[in-house]
Amino acid sequence: MSIHNKIDRDSANAITNALSFFETPNTNVSVSSSSIIELLTLNPINITPYHFKIHASTNYVDLAKCYVLTELRIRKEDENGRLTNLEAADNNVSCCQLIGHTIWKNCRISINGTQIFEGNSLMAYKSIFDYELTYPQTVKNSYLSAAGYYDDGDMGLNGVGFENRRLLFAPSADGTQRSAQFIAKLDVDICNQPRYLVNQCEVDIELLPHDSNFLIVAPGATNHKYHLEVLACKLYIKKIELMDSLAFDIAKKLELKPARYPMRKTSLKSLFISENRTEFNANLWMDQVPRRVVLGMVKNSDFVGSQKTQPFNFQHFNLRDISINAGGVNYPAAPYSLDFPNGKYVRIYHDMQEAIGYAGTLESNGISMQRFSTGGFCLLVFNLTNSQEDNGPETFDLIKNGTTSVKMSFNEPVPQGGIVLIVMGEVDSLLMLDRNRTITSDISV
Repeated sequence: MSIHNKIDRDSANAITNALSFFETPNTNVSVSSSSIIELLTLNPINITPYHFKIHASTNYVDLAKCYVLTELRIRKEDENGRLTNLEAADNNVSCCQLIGHTIWKNCRISINGTQIFEGNSLMAYKSIFDYELTYPQTVKNSYLSAAGYYDDGDMGLNGVGFENRRLLFAPSADGTQRSAQFIAKLDVDICNQPRYLVNQCEVDIELLPHDSNFLIVAPGATNHKYHLEVLACKLYIKKIELMDSLAFDIAKKLELKPARYPMRKTSLKSLFISENRTEFNANLWMDQVPRRVVLGMVKNSDFVGSQKTQPFNFQHFNLRDISINAGGVNYPAAPYSLDFPNGKYVRIYHDMQEAIGYAGTLESNGISMQRFSTGGFCLLVFNLTNSQEDNGPETFDLIKNGTTSVKMSFNEPVPQGGIVLIVMGEVDSLLMLDRNRTITSDISV
């Protein structure tokens, strides 16, 4: 008979869950009922921006389950400027990647008249940053197709992803014009946290779509100009009715202290780098130091919108070095010495995956070294927290104030037409709602 001993006397006892014969699961006694509500735009569908209003009621709102459904159709201009249906010859026209999200140029959200989110006309790039970097490849290849995501492999305009998106709008065999439906979560800060919005709050949502030149990809088109039409736009939200006793307890608690919503607040900006430059310096933020910074560079023509190219083709432009200075501290501490054409970029690629949280894990966001270098996925990520670890949304980092700036150098001059540097910063933020449903926040919009 063998003798069993603990590896250490201070190790506590544990029993396998398979022996929990006398326990029963907990019961949710907080929610009385819930329902999914469909909201239509307050203005006609041919007038932008689109406005939605969630009226104040006794119900709570789960903003994490806020989805926008769009029905889209591609048409072309004839010689007289009139819109006509696609024909069989229009076999090389599609929409851009993740169209359910990237259709939106800007989004504004207000609660009880106080604006809490502004997309700064860069909503499409925020969604690409969020989904390309953080979502696993398995999700991209499955559920995200509902939002129009089809993996291109690289940014080539003849890949499988481009073809799949093209077929969504291609005319049928009998010449009937097709439309396609997409549904996507509203990708704003308040909707990326799990807490319910308290009752008696009025929410105003404004969505501004991009121009067709940005959204349409038609590399083979010669004389025709294509337009993306929005046939329908609907908002789906989840409303929750709490048990009376719990709702009364929350109302009493609100008399004493406000409801708190911790979240990651994002700030986006674009910076133009003119042609023939080999160095670039710029101040990004002058107040709170962000916990993470994401950067990507695209051609200026792609950023403005061209139907012959992809707007999300992030290139390295033969970058030699890049660093972020936050409050007097340089990230990284040891400078990069990059040479992308000769394969010298493994460290900055590793730092990107490390800052996202995929390095050393069994998951993958699908961005290989080759795609990072030449496939249009050259996204640079810097973790600026004190521990340089992402401890999840449940943990705040100590606030640091100071100037956050970027310094870049290139091995060769910036090409003709210039490039646009798109930057997204994430900071810890706390939004509060008091008993009068007045919004206060530690960060201004």
